Amino acid sequence: MIQRTLLLILGLVTLGICTTPNPAKALTLSQNPNFTDTDFENLIKQGEFSEKFVAEGRIGDLGGLATYELSINDDIKQGGQPVEQQQYAWVNNQPVNFSLEYTGNSVKYIVGDRTLSSTAFNGSASDIFIRTFASQNSTVNLSNLVLNGESIGSLGSSSLGISSDVDYLRISDISNPFVLTGQTQLFWSGTTPPRNSQLAYQFKVGSSSKTSVPEPGTVGAIALTAFAALGYSRKKKAA
Repeated sequence: MIQRTLLLILGLVTLGICTTPNPAKALTLSQNPNFTDTDFENLIKQGEFSEKFVAEGRIGDLGGLATYELSINDDIKQGGQPVEQQQYAWVNNQPVNFSLEYTGNSVKYIVGDRTLSSTAFNGSASDIFIRTFASQNSTVNLSNLVLNGESIGSLGSSSLGISSDVDYLRISDISNPFVLTGQTQLFWSGTTPPRNSQLAYQFKVGSSSKTSVPEPGTVGAIALTAFAALGYSRKKKAA
């Protein structure tokens, strides 16, 4: 899949359709089809990535008072606990607008008509790991993703017919302040949805200690325009 995408991107460059962006705005997108939660945790353990905060959306209990659906969490080394949280009544298969803003000393996370904010985090950020996870015959899709005016396509996971599916997209070479916008859409089959984080997405914001990106599947900044044109997305099926 990625090899075919790269060939198409190279063809667009040859035809002059894709142009190199201003270096000040250059972003790097990367995705490894086999990248797992364990691989992400190993990046942290090995000191290659330092997580600052996480903005999350999950199925929860569909707006009930027993648990939450939206949160801003501290980093995994601190336990990944929410510093801000709210309930949200997801509607099956309905797209919802969201935005995530980080200024370097404050976080604002908006989903639909709900706003979460925190001043618990500060400092620079260089990377965002976007994670989607689906289980129990459900899907999650993040579409129309735009970071500081640059389109970065979409990401989604589907567990229809399989046990679970997790997908990651890494955005490197970012700078703060930044604003990430898009739409999120949760779908579950039948009348009983998954609960809590069994259907979820996260934006894991932090800094990398290395300029290289975990292999394979790296697409450099020159391909950003082509990704927008292609509507970059991938559905990985895992047994």
